[in-house]
Amino acid sequence: MESAEERRPRRPAGLGVLALCSSLLLNVLFLAHYSFLSPSQLLGDGGSCGLSWALQAAKEAEALAAADCSGHGQRGPAVPGALLEADAAASAVLVPGWHRLSYATTDGLYQSVELENHIRRLHRAVGNAVVDDKTLVFGAGSTRLINALVHALSPDADADASPPARVVATVPYYPPYRTQTAMFDGREYRWEGTTASWANASRNSSDDGRFVEFVTSPNNPDALLRTPVLRGSAVIADHAYYWPHFTHIAAPADEDVMLFTMSKPSGHAGSRLGWALVRDEKVAKRAYEYVQNSIMGASRDTQLRMLGIVKVMLANLHGKEDIFGLGHDVMRSRWRG
Repeated sequence: MESAEERRPRRPAGLGVLALCSSLLLNVLFLAHYSFLSPSQLLGDGGSCGLSWALQAAKEAEALAAADCSGHGQRGPAVPGALLEADAAASAVLVPGWHRLSYATTDGLYQSVELENHIRRLHRAVGNAVVDDKTLVFGAGSTRLINALVHALSPDADADASPPARVVATVPYYPPYRTQTAMFDGREYRWEGTTASWANASRNSSDDGRFVEFVTSPNNPDALLRTPVLRGSAVIADHAYYWPHFTHIAAPADEDVMLFTMSKPSGHAGSRLGWALVRDEKVAKRAYEYVQNSIMGASRDTQLRMLGIVKVMLANLHGKEDIFGLGHDVMRSRWRG
């Protein structure tokens, strides 16, 4: 007698194979179809992916970038702009309108730790500054940090009976050294002119006070590598131009207080980001508190954008699109011309 299993109708042997082949064929066709579609065709107006606003913003950004009537705001160095345009995707930043609304970052600070780390990496890679024993202080351009550092290096008027610090510089110097010091007119410091007026003066008088000396190296416009003139002065070393496309980097700078700005290495003058490298923690704290109390820290949007720019600079370093190498070639051709 046949068992129940033996009486069960049997499917044709080739039917299962046919179903399997059909499934595989459909998957191949599906993958082939979508492999040849662009991202915009795949997403359309965003659909269920929720990217409609991002695509629209990207379209508007690319349309604006294609219009040359305004020169894209480029009145500074052309080389950085051309290089970043060639690497447009890597240097672009897209931020939702409802993001980054807080004054502080997620860790409660006014400075991006990630940007700090990348700036340190950039200095190490270029070899223009010792950063391992320094604290970074950000400002809205290095101009905002000028008075912050003068304040930080001057005696505390509320806790110290010392006379005000004498702020000086060597001619020619960046005018805001003088104008800011005079304008803010703090109790802790006062503008005292050029170093030439004090180079031969006696420093033994008890009422002389301390000197805060601005040293711009390389200097603008003569490109001289300068050193302090006054013995024993507290030096603010302005190294805005100490980058390899402007001058030869003989050794990393290692002063107690050093000033840099993003406008010189990348050309982003309008983004307004500068930083100080400060060895003494107390001086760094006073400078940081000055920036915090005056502008609540450098713009978070600026910090995000500059993080992207520094990443591109590091990725291309020593390659065909090295911003410093190409910038050096342009500067050399202009000098010889």
